[in-house]
Amino acid sequence: MSYHADVGVVGLGAMGSMAVWRLAKRGVSVLGWDRFAPGHDQSASGGESRIFRTAYKEGPAYVPLLIKSREIWRELEGETGVDLLNLIGALSIAHEDSVYMRNVIASCRNYEIDHEVLTAAQVKERYPVHTLDRGEVAVLDRWAGYVQPDRATMTAARRAEALGAELHRYTPIRDIQFGADGATVYTDTREWRVRKLILAMGPWTRHLLPGTADNHKLVRIVLAWYRTENDAQFRSDVFPVLLRLSGGLDFCAWPIIDGGMMKISRNGSHDVFEDAAKLDRNVNPEWFVRWRRMIKQYLPGVIPDPVRIGAYMDSWTESGNAVVDVHPDCSNLVTLYGFSGHGFKLSPVFGEIAAKLALEEKTDHDLSIFRSPKLGPFGAIPLDAIAP
Repeated sequence: MSYHADVGVVGLGAMGSMAVWRLAKRGVSVLGWDRFAPGHDQSASGGESRIFRTAYKEGPAYVPLLIKSREIWRELEGETGVDLLNLIGALSIAHEDSVYMRNVIASCRNYEIDHEVLTAAQVKERYPVHTLDRGEVAVLDRWAGYVQPDRATMTAARRAEALGAELHRYTPIRDIQFGADGATVYTDTREWRVRKLILAMGPWTRHLLPGTADNHKLVRIVLAWYRTENDAQFRSDVFPVLLRLSGGLDFCAWPIIDGGMMKISRNGSHDVFEDAAKLDRNVNPEWFVRWRRMIKQYLPGVIPDPVRIGAYMDSWTESGNAVVDVHPDCSNLVTLYGFSGHGFKLSPVFGEIAAKLALEEKTDHDLSIFRSPKLGPFGAIPLDAIAP
């Protein structure tokens, strides 16, 4: 049996672009396909900026992955000369007795993360745009910052091509057939044979593996950009990325980047929908009535009416942990999906893990949490029910 490549990667967003780079770096022959092109905003990597942080409220199991991810971000920068990871710090604010804050501080102390716990008075002195509620504290994570997803994804994909990967842009996959000795990938114009296949399609996963619908949901994420009263107070050199849980509100804010605007997102207010091809990008203005009150109270230097609004998407599992594994019934298939709002920062390490799984190499990381809690590893994905 002849093959066009050792490994094929379907989806060249954050995870897929990192996977093709890590494979090509090993000298593995690799093909990649995407219905759009690396750097697009039609999946889970839109919105101009993503937070990178190591003080992790989601739990300490992620911290070793984050530290490794930071290392690989720097490796990609070194290979390409492109600045990607901007470690300007991140400020987490919450009540000192909250689970949120306890988890943040525990992750810092357990893994010796460069951080500082700040009182309300210290925050006011150092970052006067913030006002803390009674009982709140802040943690400054000095290993945190932001990444621009379009630049990062394009950089990884282009580096993979420079190392020999063959990437096919604007090429939707119409069908996949698996066999004991590999997989056949069908496009509109031809078919391709590969020994191993990585599906890194994010919210588009259901289009080729509809059985995963029981294991994750698609969510619409609304982002908004704002002008400020004084841009000098919100530049990236004086305003760390913000993560805040106050007054029952869970939100994030990014500094002004490249002379643009402040970006704000609320967590826990995401609409669920069924089909990545039918994302509704229209946003009801009523959303921003509540946002307006939140901004006036907690970011009074920001003019509380957005000048730009965007709707994007991600896929969410019930546990909040992604699925990253070889399918138990198909050793030729590796699938990554369900990153639940915290995948992009980890895309370098998950791309590396996907490459190792495809090559049947051992990984140093504990992947036990990256299984479906309801259906077992991948659940019952019908490999004979590939959607056209």
